[in-house]
Amino acid sequence: MSETNPPTAGEIRRRILDFIHDELVAEDVEVGPEDDLLSGELLDSFAVLRLATFVDETFAIGMKPTDFVVENFQNAAVLTDYVVRATEGRSSAG
Repeated sequence: MSETNPPTAGEIRRRILDFIHDELVAEDVEVGPEDDLLSGELLDSFAVLRLATFVDETFAIGMKPTDFVVENFQNAAVLTDYVVRATEGRSSAG
């Protein structure tokens, strides 16, 4: 059986921010870890759904409807924390 290390919080945050920059905002828009994603200025509702899909598929966390709450998507830092908790729960369950 091969063991794989889950990504670090820094790697998760970088991948989330890269996706936001590359796929969801204009090229000249900078988004930092603490920038409010849900204020309506950065992401619209469709972009938030795309972000949720990206996170779920990239980190294979099996996001449930109850996970899709403002508290998990407010900014890249809290989204990173959510992914870390979800991947830690998965690795401790296995």
